[in-house]
Formats: sequence, C-alpha cells, structure tokens
Amino acid sequence: MVKALSATVEAIDHYRSSGSLTGFDVGVREGVSYEMATAILGITEHSDGSDITIEWDTSVPGGFEEPVSRYEFSGGDALILEKAAHRLAAAEDSGFMTLTGRVHLLARKEADGPGVFGVENVMGGQPRKVRVRLADEDQYHEAIHAYEENLAVQVHGRLEREGNLHWLYDASVVRTVGHLDALLHVETTERTQITRGQLSIDDTE
Repeated sequence: MVKALSATVEAIDHYRSSGSLTGFDVGVREGVSYEMATAILGITEHSDGSDITIEWDTSVPGGFEEPVSRYEFSGGDALILEKAAHRLAAAEDSGFMTLTGRVHLLARKEADGPGVFGVENVMGGQPRKVRVRLADEDQYHEAIHAYEENLAVQVHGRLEREGNLHWLYDASVVRTVGHLDALLHVETTERTQITRGQLSIDDTE
C-alpha cells in the first residue's frame, strides 16, 4: 500500500510537470491500479485537500525511518486521477492483470532473458496457473525467495494464452503478500462463513 501511494504521488507530480500520464503506467509495478486511482479520487474531488496517514507500530522491528507515512492530495489532483483511472481501466481491459499466488515450476534464468517461473493462483478465479516472464532480471531473486520461504507473491503483466498455457508477459513482482499457509487459511475461512439463511452463489445456480 505504501509503495502504491508513493508511486501515485510521484505520478501526479510527473503529470503536473510534463502533462503525461506515463508515470501511472510505470507505477503499476509498484501497485498503482484503477482501484487505487478511483479510491484516492473519491477523497479528493470536491475538496480543498485530503491526506492518507499510515502509522507504523514502532514496537515491531522493521527499520522504518519515520513512524508515520503521510500522503497529501489537493482538490486539483481529482482531474488528474480521473484521467489516470480511465487510462488504467483501458490497460486492464486490453489484457493486463494482477494475481496473487504460489511460486512453482521455478526455472533457471535463460541466458538472454530475466527469467521465467510459474504462479498458481490462490485467490480464486481464472486462470488457475500462469507462466510469468519477468521484465526485470533482479526480480527473479524475489521469486526464488518466495519459493524457498513458501510466500505468496502478487504479479502483474500482460496476459496471453498460448495453447493450454497462460502467460504473463512484461511482468513484474508487485510485492510479497505473506506466508501461504496464513493466506490460504483466511481465504478458506471467508469462503465458508456463510450466514444462516443465506445461499452461496453456487447454490443458486
């Protein structure tokens, strides 16, 4: 969240200085998304200004330089965020997607490329498995770390289907989400907590 907010602020500043929305495109690797842009838009439009403040628990070791992360937005940012939201939505419709999953089928790096690995989607939905072709060679080490530590990763890229395989091209590791066991426990709990008197979507079909 912090990386995405920082990238959004940088993208807004870039637009103000250059008139270009490319900062939002670049920021996708840091978590910038249509949802992020519209959420911030909601607190900035029709306002004189707004801010988002994140307070860190200083009792937990983390090496934070500041105990508080603060991101300020002006009412004038609303127009920029609206344009960015339209651009990001169009990019998602053109085949870009973000998914969270387990690293598997970790292949060695190719001599002429930054690396390929598989991700099994653990949050539901399709596709269930994708092959990820990274755009940044350094991020291959993040995939190795996630595999060795049994951590879930969030990846973003351009989705294409080749035969029975789904690929994410020009992909990036957005972030490491957390330990897979904890993530799968939360996902399973949320799916099974159906209040008495309610039906799941599957039951109504």
